[in-house]
Amino acid sequence: MKFLGSKRGIVTLLALLLVLFLFRPGVHPLRHRIAASIGSALGRRVTIDNVRVHLLPRPGFDLGGLIIADNPEFSSEPFVRAQDVSAAIRLRPLLRGRLEIATLSATEPSINLVRNAEGRWNLATLLERSAQIPAAPTNNQASGGRPAFPYLEASHARINLKIGQEKKAWALTDAEVALWQESENSWGARAAAQPTRIDVNLTDTGLVQANATWQRASSSSDTPLQVTVLWKNGQLGQITKLFTGRDHGWRGDVRLTATLSGTPRALQVQSQLRIDNFRRYDIMNNASLRLSTDCSAQYNSVLGMLGNLECDAVAGNGAMRLTGNAGPVGANLPYDLTLMMQHVPLPSAVLLVRQSKKGLPDDLAASGRIDAEFHARRTNAADLQWNGKGGIYDVRLSPGAGKEQILFGDIPLVLASGDAGKARAGQHLRKTNNNEPAGIHLNIGPFPLALGAGTRAIAGGVLTKSDYWLFLRGETEITSLYRLADAIGVPGFRPVAEGGAKVDLSMSGSWQGFQAPVTLGTAQLHNVHTGMRGLNPGIGIAAGSLRLDPDSVSLDRLSAEIGDTHWAGAVRAPRHCAQQDCIFWFDLAADQLSSAGLAEWFASHPIKRPWYRILAPADKPSESPLLGIRAQGRMRVDWLNLAKVDATQVSAQVELDHGRVTLRDLTTQLFQGSHQGTWVIEAAARPMQYQVTGNLQNVSLNELGTAMNDPWITGTADAKFELSATGLTFPELLAHADGQLKLAMENGTFTHLGIPETGKPFPVHVFAARIQVKDGVWNMNAGRIESHDGIYQISGTASPAGGLNLLLMRGDEQLWNITGTLLKPRPTRAGHTEARTLIKP
Repeated sequence: MKFLGSKRGIVTLLALLLVLFLFRPGVHPLRHRIAASIGSALGRRVTIDNVRVHLLPRPGFDLGGLIIADNPEFSSEPFVRAQDVSAAIRLRPLLRGRLEIATLSATEPSINLVRNAEGRWNLATLLERSAQIPAAPTNNQASGGRPAFPYLEASHARINLKIGQEKKAWALTDAEVALWQESENSWGARAAAQPTRIDVNLTDTGLVQANATWQRASSSSDTPLQVTVLWKNGQLGQITKLFTGRDHGWRGDVRLTATLSGTPRALQVQSQLRIDNFRRYDIMNNASLRLSTDCSAQYNSVLGMLGNLECDAVAGNGAMRLTGNAGPVGANLPYDLTLMMQHVPLPSAVLLVRQSKKGLPDDLAASGRIDAEFHARRTNAADLQWNGKGGIYDVRLSPGAGKEQILFGDIPLVLASGDAGKARAGQHLRKTNNNEPAGIHLNIGPFPLALGAGTRAIAGGVLTKSDYWLFLRGETEITSLYRLADAIGVPGFRPVAEGGAKVDLSMSGSWQGFQAPVTLGTAQLHNVHTGMRGLNPGIGIAAGSLRLDPDSVSLDRLSAEIGDTHWAGAVRAPRHCAQQDCIFWFDLAADQLSSAGLAEWFASHPIKRPWYRILAPADKPSESPLLGIRAQGRMRVDWLNLAKVDATQVSAQVELDHGRVTLRDLTTQLFQGSHQGTWVIEAAARPMQYQVTGNLQNVSLNELGTAMNDPWITGTADAKFELSATGLTFPELLAHADGQLKLAMENGTFTHLGIPETGKPFPVHVFAARIQVKDGVWNMNAGRIESHDGIYQISGTASPAGGLNLLLMRGDEQLWNITGTLLKPRPTRAGHTEARTLIKP
């Protein structure tokens, strides 16, 4: 010591330190002593791969490949594994020849926390072992011969979780950890880390911070301890994904604070959980909702029991309180809990529902209160008792910001356990309302509900942990039913309608996955007035039975008026399809229809504008909704007027495809005869276009002349035709036609045609001809007429623009050229040369 105090000694020490600083020699032989020193402080076996000395910023060692073994009863894997560790040494013990670690700092270590089958943690046994070692406090400079407990710290650490030999997916990353001995009988620790799991991609799980102090005790269960935990900046969706493996679709900012004090045998727990801006992931609005609860309990870690639980949450002027006991932790956790709700304002509950269920109106207002008391008790897997009752009182909903109210009155609530062996509530209750649903469930109602003047319905339902089922039965007004559906967020198409209905409806769905609810049931419609945007005539439904099935909507026993037409029959439409793929089905009968009326249905109509826009440019006419419909089915019409041609007893298979009407297997009585064929009508075209093929049998030519506004022909005829035409009247159709016609006429006359030898009218016993039609020109070749004075050959053309240009030749080679029109034909004698000039092929 005198040498070190002399000038020579000081120079020698400085020279030695300089050499060590410049060359940093290996101290491989010391690694066993360093490992033993660390192991003695921790009570664990420690191994080190290599050691190097460093002088700055504090004398010590750089340790490579540090491994702190775990207790074999927990795991064969190391408790700590670190490649880069800095160990600072204490100088005073070193001068006395004793190596003592002051600080042990690990960078990016891997730490394994293990719980064995008895429920004990390897960290707890390490702390117990440390408490038994007669070490001096970490900051004690005069240790009295005892080694001081080192200051242990780790940065950017990864803390893994193991249950037995199974490594769990959860972990703490980027952890900052420190452990030290504060005094002779107390220790301290702090940690900050980001929770994660290795099997999913997580981002905003927040930061968990913990500070703990504990004291020496004879046993771990009697160790006095104080722990504070703060979990902040967590995103609710990512935290649910952390615990369950998937994002359940909830959003919000999570903050949890907790304080644990006492001993593990009797640990007092105080906590506060707060979720700000709570909402469902796809709900975007300006509402701000905070969910908050304060809890206190006493936890016995030895028995795994949670007792004297009290959780309080404030809602407006009301409150909710959860009290009871639970534990021990196991597969069938026993519990005895009570939930009390006192004067909870319904607007608070509605705000929670609005942030949880999509489709509710943003301006939905409510009034009322909730009072209830529910009990939940389970002693084992077989003994499950849930019961309690309450109600929602003076309920009023206003989906239009208070403009219109729906009065619910008082809604009773009853909690029951049910029979766990029965089917799920959503499936079971559709059969009967008297059977008890499966498992734990909350009965809502039944309660009376007024949905219109003079109407009365009954509503109610059942909620289970997996799904829900609601019903509505009774008389209602459709407008009131729409308001109710809007208020509770039932999706679906709502045509403008007024009238009444007797309903038996149910709505069911699952809590998982945010699936849209399914509405099923029937509605007996009466005196309903409705319509479709862009469709000119209104629709009046005198009666009809509406049925909602899972995949379709059916309207049976329909009796309705559209314009001057009365309809009866059935219609069915799919519920789930893209608009362009939806195909409606129908089986309808009408008393009368007309082509003019059909054209009006498919026509575009100007949109009505308010008076103050009278000088603004005209809006584009709204397109008829029938142009966007695809439908097929059977139709029967008692009387049909097409271009002023009357047809009766019409029956056909009809296909409607965006304004194209196809009539297959069309049968009808036409011109006192019968018709069979196929018609295609382009109803959206202006003027309407027709493509027709078929047969006419025993047609009255007198009726044909009447349709052409002149009785120019009589008799009966058969025809086979394939024609296309455009027009609104029958003469227009004849003038704008293409195709071919095979005609056979019997026992008639051409009333305006007279030959000098025969006089008027020209009699016809049999007339057969083939006619080609092109651009309204009717070309007839090799026609044959049997009259009372012989057989005639007829050929030539006829058209509205050019009139008649026909050649009539009798068997004795007498020739006549017929010009003029059908209504005023002019026959003149013609020679063979003249006939060849007039009639060209």
